[in-house]
Amino acid sequence: MKMKIIMKEKLFNFKLLSALIMITLLSISCKKQMVEITNENHSQSTDNTLSLSKAQIQLADIKVVQAKEGVFSYDRQFTGVLKVNEESSVNISSRATGRVIKLFIKNVGEKVNKGDSLYEFFCDDLISAEKQFFNLQSNNWNYNGKYEPSLVLENKLLLLGMFPVQIEKLRKDGKILFAVTILSPVNGVIRSINISEGQYVNSGQTMFELADDTKLWVEAQVHPEDLGFLKVGMESIITIPDAGNSSLKSTVSFINPTVEQGKNVTVIRSEIENKNKKLYPGMLVLMHIKSEKNGCVIVPSSAVILDKNGCSVWIQNENNTFSAKKITTGLQSDDLVQVISGLTKSEFVVTSGAYLLNSELILRKGNIADANK
Repeated sequence: MKMKIIMKEKLFNFKLLSALIMITLLSISCKKQMVEITNENHSQSTDNTLSLSKAQIQLADIKVVQAKEGVFSYDRQFTGVLKVNEESSVNISSRATGRVIKLFIKNVGEKVNKGDSLYEFFCDDLISAEKQFFNLQSNNWNYNGKYEPSLVLENKLLLLGMFPVQIEKLRKDGKILFAVTILSPVNGVIRSINISEGQYVNSGQTMFELADDTKLWVEAQVHPEDLGFLKVGMESIITIPDAGNSSLKSTVSFINPTVEQGKNVTVIRSEIENKNKKLYPGMLVLMHIKSEKNGCVIVPSSAVILDKNGCSVWIQNENNTFSAKKITTGLQSDDLVQVISGLTKSEFVVTSGAYLLNSELILRKGNIADANK
């Protein structure tokens, strides 16, 4: 009897132990499955891919085309302005210390020819040099005065600002000029006047700034993405609305390698002739440039989605899945966009229904930018 009781107790303990083992194994299995499900859900939450059935694709009217490599035609018209040719700019400085008695040129923009009167100048050093030169000429047996002391004084007068014609007049007339008229040494347009009547000036002080107006600069602003299509020497057509919409052929002579701070633009320049003097700095101009660039990845404009995070496209994968990809775009025409990076020519992009896919992804998983992180 005791033997049967012992056997029953052992059998009960064995069944109890087996049950505990089964419960433990089942618990471990459930935990493992829960981890796998959690990982799978986490993977899906960070994925930017959507899976659609054929019926859903048809209902959403989703259409795709293959990105292609081709020639992107560049045809742009930039707004610009006529400017003074800075390379022709000339500063006229005082040759001596003295006082400005009278100004003959008082307005910026006036045209000046070589030999025109600029200002009347009183200078003690100049008067003293005139007297020395005249006395030397009076005592000189050689009328031409081409001996060393005379040449030295003549050079001194030239250095003080007198013209050869004024020195020759002094030689012949013998009249000392107490107020010497300073003449322009070049042709040009007055850019700035830095003196006034009655002003005392020092030797070397800038009086006027002139520039040649027979050639003018055309400067236009362009965005950095245009620079890949522009190069020095390419042809440009310049149209000037205020000059009867006349068109002039020119070439790009300079491309500024830096971008203006805070404006995200740079400057390109060409040069035009102004022989008839009918064009003036400050006039509005239009600069038209055409070129082509080979080897570009091109997609239809309808494929590109633009939002606060930048540009993106939807591409079609196998098994009716679609993925969002961020891209960097370049130039854009009416119906095509150049893709600089983020897409290859072998991929198929969604051209119709892209915004529906984008909205669906945002509803399911949040912003695309968050999904791409």
